[in-house]
Amino acid sequence: MNFIRRFFKTGENTGNTWAMFRTSKSEVQEFLVSLGQLSFTDDSLIIKNYPFEPSIAYRQNTFLPEQIDDIDFTSNPPTCRIGTELLFLSAEQKTELENFARRNNIETVERPMIWEWILEPFLDTEFTAETDQKLTEILEKFGLSAEQVRNVRAEVEIQMLKYNFDTMLWEWCGFDASDVLRAMRTKYQKTEFEDFYRRVMKIALLTEKE
Repeated sequence: MNFIRRFFKTGENTGNTWAMFRTSKSEVQEFLVSLGQLSFTDDSLIIKNYPFEPSIAYRQNTFLPEQIDDIDFTSNPPTCRIGTELLFLSAEQKTELENFARRNNIETVERPMIWEWILEPFLDTEFTAETDQKLTEILEKFGLSAEQVRNVRAEVEIQMLKYNFDTMLWEWCGFDASDVLRAMRTKYQKTEFEDFYRRVMKIALLTEKE
């Protein structure tokens, strides 16, 4: 299975850029939106200009330690969990984030790479049948059937290809939940994106089944 080759013929050379789906300049700019500006006080985490409207961080800028369930420094970008939601934080301030968590005794965790596994077909690399089978088996351990994974990939396929190739990212290492949210926010209207956002968070917070 190779998603890139399937769509390659739809692209066109437009001088200095390659546009696989004739993505508009405004959509490209929206794909590359910042995750906001992160700052700290001794006992608060502050996020300004968070881009995802369904998020609590879109409406609330300041979070106290008692509101934060845990922080994952190992993910890229780092995340903090507030209830059933992950907030994506600037990787450039990872050291400050670690100090904040330590100072305020916030639990640290290492979450599984569920969205990275789902989105692997859209990287700038070969996606083989063997890789697909391996990832399918891993995702099944988290309660996602092969059909569910196929459906999610089909839903985000074109947007993720636009996100990776029409922006000239050419990412080959890995995508995460923040990437699929950036990609899909330009496609869906408010209500649709709110539903998609909830589904992304539910999947991101799955745990391995016993």
